Amino acid sequence: MFFDSLLYDATSVDTKSYNQIAVEVKSTHGVDISGQGIDQRFNTGAQKYIQELLGEQLSYQVSQSIDTGWTLHFNRVIIKDSTKFDLPASLKDILPGFGGCASKAGVGIQYEFDVKAGEVNDLSIHPANRPDNKDAMQSIDLVKKGDLTIRDLGYFVPDYYKRIEKEGAFFLSRLNTQVLVYHEKEGKVQELDFAKLYQEMKSGNLKRLDMRVYIGEEKFPVRLLIELMPDEVVATRMERINRYNKKKGRQTGEAYKERSKFNLFITNISDEMLDGEAIAKIYRMRWQVELIFKTWKSIFGMDNIRQMKYNRLICLLSARLLLILINWEMFMIERAYQYKQTGKLLSIHKCLQTLKDNSAKLRSVLISGCIGLKKWFKWIKETLGSKHWLEKKKNRLGFEEIMCLNIL
Repeated sequence: MFFDSLLYDATSVDTKSYNQIAVEVKSTHGVDISGQGIDQRFNTGAQKYIQELLGEQLSYQVSQSIDTGWTLHFNRVIIKDSTKFDLPASLKDILPGFGGCASKAGVGIQYEFDVKAGEVNDLSIHPANRPDNKDAMQSIDLVKKGDLTIRDLGYFVPDYYKRIEKEGAFFLSRLNTQVLVYHEKEGKVQELDFAKLYQEMKSGNLKRLDMRVYIGEEKFPVRLLIELMPDEVVATRMERINRYNKKKGRQTGEAYKERSKFNLFITNISDEMLDGEAIAKIYRMRWQVELIFKTWKSIFGMDNIRQMKYNRLICLLSARLLLILINWEMFMIERAYQYKQTGKLLSIHKCLQTLKDNSAKLRSVLISGCIGLKKWFKWIKETLGSKHWLEKKKNRLGFEEIMCLNIL
């Protein structure tokens, strides 16, 4: 009954009051409890209970993988990122935020998943002021031979890439602008001059270069992909970083200005496996996680938090994450099935919206002791297999096109 009351709260657009939850418990389960009684249930035991349920779901995931085009090179394609949002300031001592214009309290959720099968490696709650690089190594032990991991700048930790290579896996990441880059020239290893490189690419009308270089003080060997950016993109980047640095009371360095003219990617994928153009397109897969975070907030109301005590907050966030995981797993299984049957991909947003809108069906199944589970599965299959297809964006390389690129 406690878990059902959590689902009732987690599936609502607005956070429910204690009195509303008490009314729902009375209506659904016939148990008379006061709002104060509900409040007392949100303690450390309740927090441990729901987090253990979340851990159980992560431990027993069922997956169906899509293997097509370039993805056949890799066992899994793993993306990691985080989403952060403000909380009521009363929680600042337990979950500190960024301060300044933002709230003094905030939460960050680390999320790592396999694009091919949907299996989740990491789903954890942290204070918003915790930097992403602290979690760079968090799930390194789960990486297996043949996996590809795709990371953004926030997770740039050289030791991570060394471990990945040692495990016989692959990495693809943006290059940190502060990391020194070296290359061999005339038999000597010397620092790469990005200002000179820019002039050479402009004069030679080159849009992309593919080089073998060394990065960092230890001169770790990597493959560097260099894309020359349009002038308007560079201007936007500089305007943004200058505004940020002015706010922080510092100047933008010359090295950053030179590197802002490029998109820089590092990888250990060989050019025999994938060429530079293909890798640049594949990196765009990482942006898919932004769409997922958008569904968490717009559909599941992950960031819609009213004033509440810490134990209830963790219970509510964990319940919403558990609901997301269950629906995500159902979506990914159905996505793989429909792709094999039709060659088309389902839309994440459309499917999760429908599943969320029909959360009452899941609650009903759980309350009845899972008697209606088979019927629920059948409903998902029939419903998602109609009017839930991913639509192609005009003049834009979408997720479906990247996923199915035949670049073997």
